[in-house]
Amino acid sequence: MKRLIEMKKWKIPRRFFLLSLLAVILTVGSRETTLARGGEVAVTFTNATPKSVTLHRLDHGKAAQSFDTIAPGKVLAVQSLPGQIWILLKRNNKELGRYLVTPAPRQSFLISTEVANGPLEKAVPADPAAKLAGNTGSKVDAQEAQQLINYHNEKRQEVGAAPLTWSPKIAQYAQGRADTIARTKKFAHLPQGRNPYGENLAQGGSGGGVSGFTALNAAESWYAEKAKMPKGARIMTMDLFNRGVGHYTQMIWKGTTEIGVGIANFQQNGLAMTIVVCCYHPPGNFISGTIF
Repeated sequence: MKRLIEMKKWKIPRRFFLLSLLAVILTVGSRETTLARGGEVAVTFTNATPKSVTLHRLDHGKAAQSFDTIAPGKVLAVQSLPGQIWILLKRNNKELGRYLVTPAPRQSFLISTEVANGPLEKAVPADPAAKLAGNTGSKVDAQEAQQLINYHNEKRQEVGAAPLTWSPKIAQYAQGRADTIARTKKFAHLPQGRNPYGENLAQGGSGGGVSGFTALNAAESWYAEKAKMPKGARIMTMDLFNRGVGHYTQMIWKGTTEIGVGIANFQQNGLAMTIVVCCYHPPGNFISGTIF
């Protein structure tokens, strides 16, 4: 019996300045920004504080980049993409808050002295004893979803990260991704900025008519990357990511609070295959970000 297991990770080039030559990559200006056209949304920031606020853009797999400064009482409109994060800094570079762009076509955010984190506001801590029941939002049943939550939280507890909760909404999105990959047989992430969530992919199969590959098998394969983590590593860097630890670091990412998983079966090259897509909110694996 032939058995195959594959995983997919984001590829982050080492030389950021070369990315500006590619049309599909975001490029930063002071006020002019070129973005991938699909799924663009308009975000308006209003500075209601008595001091200027600096806006930094955080793209997946990149260090935060300075974008523009908003004077007191002024408004700044930007074009963005769902899943993009904007960081608000005071004049002393102290972080005032963050804003996570949602899929809504028009959004606004009021920056005040009491601002915390917009849509990234701290969630209510998950209850590890809570049990899933009913519709999970995907083809993953309640029992398997519970196994995945328990497995993630067990591994997060090892590093002191807070437990996760299951989101039927995120699972529905993950199921759509799994169905698309199964239909097209293209085992790949979406282009940068097109996925509002963090994403781990894995697929496995066999020649025995049934793949035998489960969502829990996928999670176990992601966790196996822990063996590549250098001792004491807690901040994401380019060198660390390139070690091939991205699936594991997304599993334990400190800022992530919810997951949802989709699963789909298909035939390829005589093998019965299963694709597993796990989506994470908020996403992790940002360069210079705290892993746990």
